[in-house]
Amino acid sequence: MDKQSLMELMQDWGYYLLPQSHRGSPGYTGLLVAIRQQPTGEHFDPHKLHLWLREVDGVVEWRTLDWLTPLETPAHACPGRLILRDRFGKSVEFFTFGGSLEVTSELSEMVYSLRSPAPILALADHSETIPNQLAAETESLMGEMGAKWGLDEKGFNRRLAEVDPFQFYLASLQSILVHYEHSQALEQVSHRFLETLHREREWLVEKALWPITHPVLEDLLAPD
Repeated sequence: MDKQSLMELMQDWGYYLLPQSHRGSPGYTGLLVAIRQQPTGEHFDPHKLHLWLREVDGVVEWRTLDWLTPLETPAHACPGRLILRDRFGKSVEFFTFGGSLEVTSELSEMVYSLRSPAPILALADHSETIPNQLAAETESLMGEMGAKWGLDEKGFNRRLAEVDPFQFYLASLQSILVHYEHSQALEQVSHRFLETLHREREWLVEKALWPITHPVLEDLLAPD
């Protein structure tokens, strides 16, 4: 999408989700965020964008981007939450398995474009939606693996910065499916969630995107 088309698309939006890769996907292929010098007052106007980015030293860092502290060069987004906040403290949250972040600027507007080969999950407040469950399960696995690195937090963050977004997504799906399929109680409670993950795996197999060997997140994020 060229600059003019991008700016025209975002003229009436504070943020915009790009289409799903297929019907039934738990998330979206991209997220566009407009940060303006002056809010429109006509919709949710993002004032700040918070997310995990890979820094020049190869380590993940929680960054805040706003009108005064914009992104200067394209960056690699790392797995984790992405939060938009407006000037009144209202927030909208997403979860990304990683991707590429770029910014397009005009005199009074910046549009951030996050693209990912893995679904970007739109999270809902106080709701057990499938994207919420998928994000929570992935974050739980990340927390467990972070603990296995002990005091080497920088090493774990470096690993998160290195991991390929699509491989991270596949490994997360596999770990969650293995965990649920070995727990009858969890399967009964989360039947719709598990069914969605099975359909997602079936689509990936059909598109020859599911690996012959099935890496799990525990292997992908294991300490050296």
